[in-house]
Amino acid sequence: MKKNTQDLVNEIATTKNISQYMDSNQEEFIDIPLHVQLKKLLADTGVSVSRIVEKSCRGDYVYQVFRGIKTPGRDVLLCIALAMELPPEETNHLLRIAHMSLLDIRNRRDSIILFALNRALTVPDTNDILYEYHLPCL
Repeated sequence: MKKNTQDLVNEIATTKNISQYMDSNQEEFIDIPLHVQLKKLLADTGVSVSRIVEKSCRGDYVYQVFRGIKTPGRDVLLCIALAMELPPEETNHLLRIAHMSLLDIRNRRDSIILFALNRALTVPDTNDILYEYHLPCL
């Protein structure tokens, strides 16, 4: 990716030819499968899938996500991000790849999840805070 988001927004707003826009911005689109990105993150962090399965509290389903067999929901992906101790920026990148809504600081539940990501809290600790604020647990 070479262009920032605002440049792309400006370009799409002023374009008269969508084909030309699509052709000239091929490298700007995120077309990587989620499981490929997750495996890349594993390689970068040196953490094993079995450790992520344990820390995510989502069981064998996580193995299937890493194999590309299952497509996780947003909460499962957030559990994986917490288990991998990803920073908020990388978590939002995963959400974007999965075509899910990004974490929004103005959303009470997302604020707590951002807090947890910034402090590398566990999934159970994050759920405790969510429960305390009467919000759905992960």
